Amino acid sequence: MGLNSEVWQGHFAEGLVWALSCAAGLNPGKRSLDVDGVDIQIGFPGKSRTMRYPMIEAQVKSCCNPAFVGNSLSYVIPVKNYNDLVGRVGVELPTRRYLFFVHTPSSKADYVVSSESSSNFHHAIYWVDLMCREPVDPERQASKSVHIPRENLLTVDSLTSLVKGEAPKDVVGG
Repeated sequence: MGLNSEVWQGHFAEGLVWALSCAAGLNPGKRSLDVDGVDIQIGFPGKSRTMRYPMIEAQVKSCCNPAFVGNSLSYVIPVKNYNDLVGRVGVELPTRRYLFFVHTPSSKADYVVSSESSSNFHHAIYWVDLMCREPVDPERQASKSVHIPRENLLTVDSLTSLVKGEAPKDVVGG
């Protein structure tokens, strides 16, 4: 018996974020238990401005057929997971948190296409900062729709900027 489709897709999504972190020269890690919605921690291996070893935490979600609303991807997230991404650093949360959304191919055979010259991972990773949002009452609502700007493409450069605390202020979405 193999992995069910959703577990396989989620595992690939986390692996893709991990691989991008390694390609950026960052230090990805994972906690033993997922009790707070954090799927991956990513640290900078040195000093950035005045901060030594800055890091972020991220929740990784994936989908093979996302809905598009204007220039954003729309994704429905359980309220518990949404609330785990909301809060202030140093008050409710120890460090910055992001939602990383991985748009995967529908066929697992297309996750990675390899040739003698390259291995290409498909499709793309996007990010959104929800920290300044208000938490949602789980007694009143089971899920929350999140809009992720397509311009928030997670790349080596944008991931490094997020980890170093240099995320663009005008491209946060949500």
